[in-house]
Amino acid sequence: MEPTNKIEILERALEREKKARKLAEKILEEKSTELYDLSEALRQSNNRLKELLNEKTSQLEGVFVNIIDAYIVMDIQGNVLKMNQAAKDMLGYDNEKELVNLLNLVHSDYAEYTAAAFKQLYHTGSYNDYKSRIITKEGTEKIVQINASIIYDRDGKPVAAQGVARDITEEIEIKRQLESQNKQLDLIFDNSPIGISLTKTNFKGLLKVNKALVSMFGYTLEEFNNLSIKDVTHPEDEVSSEKLRQMIEGEIESYTINKRYIKKSGETLWAKTRVAAIRDEAGKILYQVATVEDITKEKIAKEKIEESENRLSTLIVNLQTGILLEDENRKILLTNNKFCNLFGIQASPEVLKGADCSNAAEENKSYFKDPEQFVNRIDELLDKKEIVIGEELELVNGSIYERSYIPIYHEGKYKGHLWSYDDVTIQKNYKESLKAQKEKYSSIIANMNLGLLEVDLKDTILMANQSFTEMSGYTEDELVGKTASDIFLIPESQAEFNKNDKIRQKGVSNSYEVRVRTKDNQLRYWLVSGAPNYDVNGKMLGSIGIHLDITEMKLLEAQKEQLLKNLEQQNEHLNEYAHIVSHDLKSPLRNISALLSWTKEDFREKLGEESMMNLDLMQGKVEKMDHLIENILRYSSIEDGNIQKQELDLQELVLEILGLIYIPEHIKVTILNKLPVIYGDRTRIQQVFQNLLSNAVNYIDKEKGFVEIDYTENTTHYTFSIKDNGIGIEKEHHQRIFKIFNALGTHEKSTGVGLSIVKKVIDLYEGEIWLDSEVGKGTVFFFSLKKQI
Repeated sequence: MEPTNKIEILERALEREKKARKLAEKILEEKSTELYDLSEALRQSNNRLKELLNEKTSQLEGVFVNIIDAYIVMDIQGNVLKMNQAAKDMLGYDNEKELVNLLNLVHSDYAEYTAAAFKQLYHTGSYNDYKSRIITKEGTEKIVQINASIIYDRDGKPVAAQGVARDITEEIEIKRQLESQNKQLDLIFDNSPIGISLTKTNFKGLLKVNKALVSMFGYTLEEFNNLSIKDVTHPEDEVSSEKLRQMIEGEIESYTINKRYIKKSGETLWAKTRVAAIRDEAGKILYQVATVEDITKEKIAKEKIEESENRLSTLIVNLQTGILLEDENRKILLTNNKFCNLFGIQASPEVLKGADCSNAAEENKSYFKDPEQFVNRIDELLDKKEIVIGEELELVNGSIYERSYIPIYHEGKYKGHLWSYDDVTIQKNYKESLKAQKEKYSSIIANMNLGLLEVDLKDTILMANQSFTEMSGYTEDELVGKTASDIFLIPESQAEFNKNDKIRQKGVSNSYEVRVRTKDNQLRYWLVSGAPNYDVNGKMLGSIGIHLDITEMKLLEAQKEQLLKNLEQQNEHLNEYAHIVSHDLKSPLRNISALLSWTKEDFREKLGEESMMNLDLMQGKVEKMDHLIENILRYSSIEDGNIQKQELDLQELVLEILGLIYIPEHIKVTILNKLPVIYGDRTRIQQVFQNLLSNAVNYIDKEKGFVEIDYTENTTHYTFSIKDNGIGIEKEHHQRIFKIFNALGTHEKSTGVGLSIVKKVIDLYEGEIWLDSEVGKGTVFFFSLKKQI
């Protein structure tokens, strides 16, 4: 292309660009003009709106001045510019007479909240439902609700704020009280121990029930909504339809009834039920409120009391003690046959009820050796009204009666008295005999071989027998009146004595050992068996101790402990020796086995078949010797103290063992029932099963062999069985095979130690092992393991 053409093309492009630019400038100028016109129109419209707003604000100010609520205008700093009469009455201030700043009237607790609200008002132009606590001129606190807005000047600048304030103090307090009362009512309703329900007339279910009623009947609220009173009322009790009719017709406002209900569980519930009506202004029942108080226990208790009273009455009537129960006016309430027999009364106890006993003493005084004293004593007892127990009366015929008098009070008021008479003539004679016996046995106690010591509650010695004085070296005169612990106890025995003395003070017999010092300064061990000592009324007086000198026994125990300690050390040494010997024996055996293997490899071509067979035989014997040493080591390491307790799944353990031992193809091993999970030492339990299963497999001589594993259990033990169809074991060998080095047969793997290991492990688990076998047919090994050790 020629240069001239290029210039023409560039000129034409430049011309097009100039035209486009002029067109764009024209469009931009037109748009700018339109934007200016639009902005001017908006400014004028805004000015008109502001004038209209100021006009409306002036009109509203005239309205707010006369409204009931407080109306206030303030500047941006919170100073009041204008306030109506309602505002003056509420705050107690008058801005026409004094400077009033609203921000200063705000309670200190609301200062931050007020500042944030005022800031929001300033930026957004209005603020609704602002609540604050203020302090009036009189110092009273009021809660006010304020709706406020900003007042702007013609330039749109905030110059003041105006708002309407309402005193809601009383409204808030009433609301708070109502909420509190509702909470209290709900709390009382929900936590009342008495069941409460609310029902509506002609509505089947219950509208509302409390927790007590739900707990009482066992139904949920939803279930109560579908139940009527008839549904839960016991079939033998009425539904109180007549009472309900009377209440509906206005004859009664409420009624109370004791009746039975049926709980959800089917149990019977006795309840005291009170039903009250809630009526509308026309007297129509809107709701019924029922309170249900569970009186089942009281009802049962009342029945038991009545039953007990009947039993007591029957018991009294048939007592071998003469009973006479009189009221405060000396009228007979109850007596029995024994009383009538003692005093020769021909009438029956039933006929005597209500009879006057005012002159009974005078009428019966002839029975007694001192008749006047008998009458005077009864008058004295009735006058004093004090309890008298076991007072003896001597009769003319030589009999002795024992009389007791018990006044009866109810709520502090005298209601009568109870007389009881016992013929103790025989007992009296026995007492005399007992006195002689006591003297006899006192002589025996004084001379028995066991030391007897009697002390009071302060450990003061009251009596010591001859044997105790010989044990202690003190005479009885030296001991009586002294404190036993001060005489005999050495300092290190004081704590043990104090502990056991506290137990005895509680009325408990006990035995304990104590180290004491005798009069000749010897340290001795005493076994003390003590028991509390009571008087005839059951009051504890002290204690009686039987003492046995066990010094020689303690010395023997010390020797026994030393022997056990020595034995334990010897066992440890033996175990160490067994490990050392096994290690020293196994090392050369393994070297021999290695040498035999090398010899066989190096001279296989040079040695004949017979020589190789001899080498194989030698290596088998070496391996058997190594296995024997290993089993001896295991046998020696089984001890009580090393048992570990862990959860063992025997099913998994036995399956693992079956995977470890060699089982020929012609032998089938079956677990008949899934084996249990037990607690024990995994290694030792594995030794038991592995030895028994290996023996069972190794000694099967049949073309088709089987091994069956099973178990049973009781409350204390698991019993396992391992059955095979092997060669069997003769009965005379059944016990010998469990002893170490007693192997039967010539099996290459038999060492005579396996079953002794099994026996020793089972002994640790407090179990037993036995077998049932028939030669040529097979063997069943049984063994038991205690469930918890």
